[in-house]
Amino acid sequence: MVELNLEEMKKIQLGILDAVADFCDKNQINYWLDSGTLIGAVRHKGYIPWDDDIDLGMLRPDYDRFLELFNKENPVYKAYSVENNPDFLYPFAKVLDTRTVLYEPDEKGVKSCVNIDIFVYDNAPDDDRKVAKMYKKRDKYVSLHNVRVRLYLSKNRPLVHLIKKLIYPFLLVFPKNYFAKKIVKNSTKFKRKDTKRIGNFTSITKVCCDKELFAGSVPVEFEGKIYKAPQGYDAWLTAFYGDYMKLPPEEKRVPHHSFKAYRIEGDKDD
Repeated sequence: MVELNLEEMKKIQLGILDAVADFCDKNQINYWLDSGTLIGAVRHKGYIPWDDDIDLGMLRPDYDRFLELFNKENPVYKAYSVENNPDFLYPFAKVLDTRTVLYEPDEKGVKSCVNIDIFVYDNAPDDDRKVAKMYKKRDKYVSLHNVRVRLYLSKNRPLVHLIKKLIYPFLLVFPKNYFAKKIVKNSTKFKRKDTKRIGNFTSITKVCCDKELFAGSVPVEFEGKIYKAPQGYDAWLTAFYGDYMKLPPEEKRVPHHSFKAYRIEGDKDD
């Protein structure tokens, strides 16, 4: 295998993004640039300079259709989630380039492929107390999930590290993605209800927004190409980040992920 540097990995991520965007347009599946990727598009017309990943968003009906259809016609890029892969570890989806290998944070961590994230947005109850209850349950499952798959054993906080090590043996009775499935079950609690809002109950944010923000799309530029953003992207980003056009302090302008990525020898980009 040949180790990839950050720029090579970004090129692969952009290839995945193009494949997903083209597929969604062809199949009338709504998607949007999400999170830091959407900020990057609006503020920088590309990656946030210190960012290292790509995030997309979909409403649950589009997300389900995407997962049902995408893998049937793409031999290189594969979309996985707990809904279609019994071994998948995350409560949201990833689209992977199967010609690569990625370890997070290193060879002792989770093995995957170079990928982009697809976050799913579900119906949120109109009652704020019920929303808070869903997020509280989500956070509990996220903590248990992270310890179960040993993703975030902090080296800088010895007491937290010790507590997690003590809990870990008791969690071994559960399959690795048991709590990821619990997160999904909690997220889809109002799937069949006609609510006015949506929320991201499978990630780490605690924001709900009006569905009308996603009733249509507007074009935005990202790394020299045009992709989709929600028609209400300004309200969406403001709800998540506040003044998202303001740069963070220099000490916070650092990548949020740690990984090593490789290309499988004999495979090259088209």
